[in-house]
Amino acid sequence: MKKGWPLLLLVALALSGCGVSQSPRFYTLNTLAPPPGPTAAAATKDAVLIGLGPVAIPDRLNRPQITSLSGENEITVAEFDRWSGSLQEEISRTVTENLTILLPSYRVVSLPWGRRLNVDRQIAIDILRMDGKLGGQIILKANWAVTVTSDSGTKTILVRHTEIAEGMSGSDYTAYVAAQSRALAKLSREITAAVTSPPK
Repeated sequence: MKKGWPLLLLVALALSGCGVSQSPRFYTLNTLAPPPGPTAAAATKDAVLIGLGPVAIPDRLNRPQITSLSGENEITVAEFDRWSGSLQEEISRTVTENLTILLPSYRVVSLPWGRRLNVDRQIAIDILRMDGKLGGQIILKANWAVTVTSDSGTKTILVRHTEIAEGMSGSDYTAYVAAQSRALAKLSREITAAVTSPPK
C-alpha cells in the first residue's frame, strides 16, 4: 500500500486544484468631483431640462467583460475584469452625473424619463470607440447631437464628432477604467459648452 501513496497523493492534489477558480474583479466608471467650496443651489422646477439619451455603444463593448486591444485587429476580453453593470448604463449614468455637476442651474435626466416630462434639450450620443491597449491610451470616439424642443416642434441644432486620447497612469484595468472615466469627463465638458451656447 505504501508504494501507491505517492500516486494517490498526486491525484488528490490535482483534484483539489481543479476546484480553485479566480474570483472576478468588478469596475465602475468615475464621475467628476464636485467643485470645492459651497454647494451650488439646486436647479428650480422652471430650469432648462436636459435629457440625455439614447446612448449607443458598439457590440464589441456591450458585454460584461472589459475589452482592450492587444493588436491592430485583435481584442482581448478580460474574463476576470468585469463591469459592475451594463456598460451602456454606466456611460449614461456617468455623463448624466457629470452634466449635473457642470450645469448646476439646469436639470439633467437620462432615459427613460417618461411621457409626463418634456425635455427642453435632448442629447443623443453614439459611442464609436472607447478602448485602447493596457498601459497606453484610451481612444474615445463619439458622434453626438443636441436637439431642442419648442412650441414649433423639434429641431437638431448641433451634430458633432469628438475624438479624445487619454493616457493611462498604469498598465492594469484599474488605470484603464480610470482613463475611460477621464475621457468621458472631457466629452461631458464639450457637451456642456454646446448646451450653454445660444441656439443657432
